Amino acid sequence: MKIKYFGTAAAEGVPALFCKCKVCQKARELGGKEIRTRSQSLVDDTLLIDFPGDSYFHFIQHNYNLADIEQLIITHGHADHFYPEDLLMRMGGYSVGIETTLSVYGNERVHNFYQRAVELEGWEDKKRLSFNEVAPFRLFQAGEYDVVPLVADHDPNEMCLIYQVTRANKTLLYAHDTGYILEENWGFWEKSRPYFNLVSLDCTHQKVEVPKNHMSIYDNLKVKNRMFKMGLADEQTKFVLSHFSHNGGMLHHEMVQWAEENNFIIAYDGFEITV
Repeated sequence: MKIKYFGTAAAEGVPALFCKCKVCQKARELGGKEIRTRSQSLVDDTLLIDFPGDSYFHFIQHNYNLADIEQLIITHGHADHFYPEDLLMRMGGYSVGIETTLSVYGNERVHNFYQRAVELEGWEDKKRLSFNEVAPFRLFQAGEYDVVPLVADHDPNEMCLIYQVTRANKTLLYAHDTGYILEENWGFWEKSRPYFNLVSLDCTHQKVEVPKNHMSIYDNLKVKNRMFKMGLADEQTKFVLSHFSHNGGMLHHEMVQWAEENNFIIAYDGFEITV
């Protein structure tokens, strides 16, 4: 299983819109891995995770075959993860030569936002786009993938999701835009006992401790240690951190230094890893 990170920032991006903090100023000066766009990833070149407003830039920057993607899972309805107006550019009249359907999976609120975009557009092309509403702990098939939505600690106004994704005996946990993993998920894993080859965790706040909604490196360590104790992961599991905010106060090399001491990997825009 391979995952490529197109965007690794929180909502504001790095450098953040309208910001003059030291991290943003240094990111503009250094460029490279310090520049972070909004969160989006691609699994095995076939399964897309999230569709933010930066999706067009990611398509140009990474030159991947977006028109050929047939599976898209959405974590939640915040604009840095779901921008349905651009998604509708897949419909006839905007794009040519597409003979497949893109299946989109998301929660009720994401579905409502999708329908609102369709209503604003004035029509819907169901041959090109199909929305499928999903619920926590109910396994569904997305192409060749077995996908289990899990519960995120993020927005009290929405049932935000993180995802367990399995294909060919490899399993990924994609847990961005969430606080420390909720007990409902640990209880589910206690019964199902998956083994994770790759765990991708939210690290929005880096060394700034937070009580909920996002994670810091301290939460990441707690998640990793608990997974080890439960047998859900081991030394062969790759733990990747992503979804960073400038408010965490750390530049890329500073995060890498901490990560290497604790056996984590720091993602950056364009980072790719295979397990």
